[in-house]
This record gives sequence, structure tokens and C-alpha cells, in this order.
Amino acid sequence: LKIPNDNMSEFYQWFHFRLETEAEQSHTIKLLDLAKSAYPEGWQGYDVVASYDREEWFRIPAEFDGDTLTFTVIPERSSIYFAYFAPYTYDRHLDLLHMAQSAHHCKLDTLGHTLDGNDMSLLTFGEPEEGKKKIWMIARQHPGETMAEWFMEGMIQRLLDENDTVA
Repeated sequence: LKIPNDNMSEFYQWFHFRLETEAEQSHTIKLLDLAKSAYPEGWQGYDVVASYDREEWFRIPAEFDGDTLTFTVIPERSSIYFAYFAPYTYDRHLDLLHMAQSAHHCKLDTLGHTLDGNDMSLLTFGEPEEGKKKIWMIARQHPGETMAEWFMEGMIQRLLDENDTVA
């Protein structure tokens, strides 16, 4: 398989696809031409992320020879998903923003728009006060960095937990 370029970009690194097959049948999959990917060093020691339901993800060992990533899988089911990292959908992102802005101490603003026309959002927690420190957390500034949004989801849930005295 060859990974296509990211949306409106000359770069590629991210992938997400489904294999439909017979359960318990061995498959060896090769991702080609990775020496020209956006970050070829990132393939060294990398293991593919896989899921049967796109909720629970697990790793599959892979080997990288400098240009091709090879992994073998014997799926337990007839359909299995593979990804660079666990995807974080735009719908889930919107649900997270909705949940956050519903809290009394969180404000949602739009800073601008992405190349795709999606909102670039700013969540502000708490009330501004003179001398109060500000902390900026930025995630998902690059399309393939879905793992950062998983981190932000956990952090936002913690900040909104009214039973958590540390938050």
C-alpha cells in the first residue's frame, strides 16, 4: 500500500484503513515509499495501531527497513481497522467542545478557520483576574497528530470534574 498525501499537502505520514477478510486468515501488509514521508525517522520502532470496533485499539508489531513498513496480522474477526494513531473524529471533537462549553466555568471562542473551513476553537477555563497566570495548551495543529486531542479530552474532562479539588 502507498499512503496518499495529507489533505491539501505535499506531505504524508497518516493512514487509516479497513481490511475486510475471512477471520483467522494471515495477512502481511506493506506500507511503501516511507523514506519520502514527512517524518521517516518516526517509522523506526513504530508498531501499527489496530481495532475491530474503532473504540478499543491495540498495537501490532511492525518492521521498518528504511523505506517499507511491514506487519503481519491474523484478524480474529472479518473486519479490522489500521491507523497511524487512534483516529479522533471531527464529530467527537465537536462533542468535546459542546460538553466543555456547557460547563459554567468554560467559555468557547472561535479564533479563525482551518484551510478546510473548520473552526479553530479556544476554550477558556475559569475567570480572568489580575495577576492570575495563563496556561496555553495547543493540540491538533497538524492533521495527523490525533494523539494530542486524546490527551486534551482527558485534560478537559479533568478540568470540568467538579468533584476533583485539584482541577
